Amino acid sequence: MYKKYFKELVNSAVESSNSFYSNNLKNEPNPFYVGFGNPNSNILIFGKEQGYDVNEHNNEILLYESINNPYEWKNYIDNNILPNKNKFYDTKLNYVNAFRPYMVKMGGGGHTYNKYHTLISNILDNIQIDKNENKFFDHVFISEVNHKPSKLSQINSLSNYYRIEFLKNDYYNSFNVIICACGNYLNDNQVYEIFNLKLINDYSKPNERFKVYSDGKRVLINTRQLSMNIKNDYLKRISLVAKEYLK
Repeated sequence: MYKKYFKELVNSAVESSNSFYSNNLKNEPNPFYVGFGNPNSNILIFGKEQGYDVNEHNNEILLYESINNPYEWKNYIDNNILPNKNKFYDTKLNYVNAFRPYMVKMGGGGHTYNKYHTLISNILDNIQIDKNENKFFDHVFISEVNHKPSKLSQINSLSNYYRIEFLKNDYYNSFNVIICACGNYLNDNQVYEIFNLKLINDYSKPNERFKVYSDGKRVLINTRQLSMNIKNDYLKRISLVAKEYLK
């Protein structure tokens, strides 16, 4: 089930995490956090960062969603566990597992997950994606550019060496469609250095960042953070470009 590149990524993340936490505090966010969703998808979305306070729930969220993320994936790979809806941890928290971290929508219509659902539904318009249980995770893999969670973005650009080097992994570069919904966290040179893709078009409008990078086979679309007052027309414009690279 699991692709070679994904297995290699997870093994690298576990090894790097072991080294990182042998030299750093055990409650530090993990720069080798892998992500959530369907690792065999052809669509990859990078958000800005996970949107929670690292001190919430006595650091349990940080442990489940960041620190232990590579180890959870390692468990699934080693035991050939398929996507499921079983809780990975025995906890009262809403976190389910790395395949589908949350089964219910979080927040109102402006929540990022709602926007991701609309975007994926527009890209894969030949598939009916139920809004219940965050089923869009079956069709996409999601990670974050900045590995440090925050309710309010704390950085203006990505400079963490560990994270930058990790994002260069062959797995992340194997996707047909990459959507970096992270505003200006990455500049043109970083996109080229990390993903080996060059800027070919800039369709940006006021408050609607829309930069397109490609090598002719793969595409990376750099957008603003997809939450709150995002217009459906903006998501449709993004999906039209993405769809060209899934044919």
